[in-house]
Amino acid sequence: MLVLPIDGSQTLLVLAVPAPQFKDKANGVAATDRVTGAPLVEVPLALTVEGGQPQVLRMSVPQPSVPKDLAVGQMVKASGLTFVTGEKNGRAWQIFRASALTAVKAG
Repeated sequence: MLVLPIDGSQTLLVLAVPAPQFKDKANGVAATDRVTGAPLVEVPLALTVEGGQPQVLRMSVPQPSVPKDLAVGQMVKASGLTFVTGEKNGRAWQIFRASALTAVKAG
């Protein structure tokens, strides 16, 4: 597994509401944070790139660290942002992880 820290200072656009992540979806086993044991959710976010195409990020976040009123179209910042990649059962995977999402106030 490879884990790379990423600058989390840019704002991100929420593309969909958080959805639970599963360790074993067929048996309903929720994925949990390795440090806190909190359930994980996935939040699709867009990173805008000046002069280029926005990049969609699948963001994994501990559920208690996601604002309760998070809505599509809202701007957020991700703290503790990392890019994680690895292989399981012969299949490569990658996801972005954040320790928390914080709403960015408009204005």
